[in-house]
Amino acid sequence: MKKTFGALCAILSSGCATDGTLATGTNQAAAQQLGMTAIKIAINAKCTTELDNQPAWKMMSRAMTTEQQQTVQTNICGCVSDKAPENITAVDLATAAIDPAARATIVNNAVTRTLNQCVAEALKP
Repeated sequence: MKKTFGALCAILSSGCATDGTLATGTNQAAAQQLGMTAIKIAINAKCTTELDNQPAWKMMSRAMTTEQQQTVQTNICGCVSDKAPENITAVDLATAAIDPAARATIVNNAVTRTLNQCVAEALKP
């Protein structure tokens, strides 16, 4: 019994003794997730602007009610927000965190690459 208890204490104690790298990894992951969330918000805003500026969208949306327009736009930009980050590398994400001009370019490129694909998906019958 004493040996089992001693072994259990040793195992549990070893879990508490770390060099701090685990916490650093966790902080880095949290920072990266926060950065990606910020990028997704920027992508969604850019998507809305780009969609509103497309002549095809302007023509199509005339035949929709305001509620239908909002629903379709939400679906399209939600798709873009989900898929566009797949086109962003970790290096781009780090650059976007420190350089606002680079962030705008990265977001613009990511939206451009995915907007048409998501419009096609949203308008499938």
